[in-house]
Amino acid sequence: MLDLIRNKRNDYRVWDLMNDFFSTDVMTSVQGFRVDISEKDKEYILEAELPGFDKKDISVELKNNYLTISAKRDDDKEEKGKDFIRRERSYGEFSRSFYAKGIKQEDIKAKYKDGVLVVSLPKKEKEEEVSTSIEIK
Repeated sequence: MLDLIRNKRNDYRVWDLMNDFFSTDVMTSVQGFRVDISEKDKEYILEAELPGFDKKDISVELKNNYLTISAKRDDDKEEKGKDFIRRERSYGEFSRSFYAKGIKQEDIKAKYKDGVLVVSLPKKEKEEEVSTSIEIK
């Protein structure tokens, strides 16, 4: 009986070592996504790091002077015929909002390439309270 308990303990240790070896805390430690904002004479440039997202899963919206960037991920892909020791999925929704008063809504442009969303926010003289969705190219 004592040998059986020892073997189970050793099995747990091996399993714990395997878990430590295969574990990554990259996405679990991230609360959102990184954003850099710079100001130029006629515009603001917002760069959001969104690696691994498809363009269709990202939305950019300006409403009541708040620019909101949202991204949704669901990587639950079925792979048949494989014997997995460990299989992880990443899914979730991320959203960040920024106060963006004094922006020309009609001239906002957004591009997504190589995991980086770049939003150009041209400045305007007059202020209006309207909302719009921005197409990502």
